[in-house]
Amino acid sequence: MITIQTRVTVDEQGVAILRLPAEIAAGQHDVVLVIGAEATRPKASIMAGFPRHDVQVNLPEGFSFRREELYDDSGRGS
Repeated sequence: MITIQTRVTVDEQGVAILRLPAEIAAGQHDVVLVIGAEATRPKASIMAGFPRHDVQVNLPEGFSFRREELYDDSGRGS
């Protein structure tokens, strides 16, 4: 097994051209490519295409949606 560490440039279509040393024989080879997390684009949200509506709701000061504030001891809404 040969380990080669190099830097490549990826174009907008996701294509990277890699030139290997002459000692690598022609043919198919198994290759492992490791990309650092800082180089990846954030994934688009599945909700990105849906319309958004800003609904103004006047909640009491300090209100949260904690379970303890929404349900009583029996598990029903208070």
